[in-house]
Amino acid sequence: MADRADAPAVPVAVRPAGGAGSVIVREYGTRYLRITVRYHGDERFSWLRVPGPAHDRPQAPPSPAAGVALRRVDAAVRGTGSGAWLALGEWDAARGEGGVLYRVPGAVSVARLLPSGVDTAYGLSVRALADAGRTLRQLHDVPWEFAEPAPPHHGVRRLRAWLSGAGSGAGSGSGEESAPDAARLRALAYDRLGPRLWTRLADWAEAAQEPPGRGGAVLLHGAPSTGWLVPSPAGDHSALLTGEEVTGGAPALDLGWILGELHELRSAATRGLGAAGQGPPVDYPAAARALLSGYLRKEDGDTAPPTEVAAALPPGTARAATLRLAIHMRDFASFVGWHEDLAHYADLLAETLDAEGAPTVQW
Repeated sequence: MADRADAPAVPVAVRPAGGAGSVIVREYGTRYLRITVRYHGDERFSWLRVPGPAHDRPQAPPSPAAGVALRRVDAAVRGTGSGAWLALGEWDAARGEGGVLYRVPGAVSVARLLPSGVDTAYGLSVRALADAGRTLRQLHDVPWEFAEPAPPHHGVRRLRAWLSGAGSGAGSGSGEESAPDAARLRALAYDRLGPRLWTRLADWAEAAQEPPGRGGAVLLHGAPSTGWLVPSPAGDHSALLTGEEVTGGAPALDLGWILGELHELRSAATRGLGAAGQGPPVDYPAAARALLSGYLRKEDGDTAPPTEVAAALPPGTARAATLRLAIHMRDFASFVGWHEDLAHYADLLAETLDAEGAPTVQW
């Protein structure tokens, strides 16, 4: 299930051909966000993320203290040459057009490269996921001990509002959102999950908003995904767009976000759903293992049994990954519209919930 307007997965090229000026090379998005990618010459690109009509909150930068911590992590990553650089959003530079501007090394994210079937693109994606794992681990080494409270986790907030039936589906009351499709999905999902699993999902979403226990809250990216991860075409580094969703909480919320996405792609490919199901074969387990190796600070080739890897993950990772499945399904109905495959994704969510989220961490 793709939530991007440019759903075809195979990129025409990993990078556009030359030219010294600023050239728009891609434009896509949903009713929630519109994204414009520009090429500035000399392997320089910018991504401008502008709110769409269904965007329900201001795009606010991280607090000053969190911003300092993010810059320190980024400096450490660049200094060691191991990890994804943090492409920190620029609010002032983007103010003329609205939105947030990110400066990155490429025009295409892992969301398009990974399922493309192109060996070079897949290799770039796997390296970028390993880098993302390393950087998320560095972020999670920073405790949220700032004076200000952590902002809400916006993905979990949207899910809780949808589960409760509040507003138009996003909890925002936005008349531009596809409220009938969000409500239709809610009814279908309740039917497919049944009261027991629906209650489990609601309980997990509620718990995700509570302060974490052992270890306390840490610095979170807030919404890491393959769509925010941009490799350099040369493969020498990658960048993770960072800023709009930054918060504090349990490490599982970040790691689970990407694992849930990869589990969804693997399941869609197996079931013949969406672009993943119609595209070429992709080794999603190897991609997930690269992410996990980076996060767990394993050396290349240092493998462990899946059960041992799962036991080493932050507590609650499987639950967070399951929440990510539900949020993506809900966001697709709300910001893209209805698709008949949503019934199959509701079944996938039910199966994952019934298994306590275990499939999301079994690679």
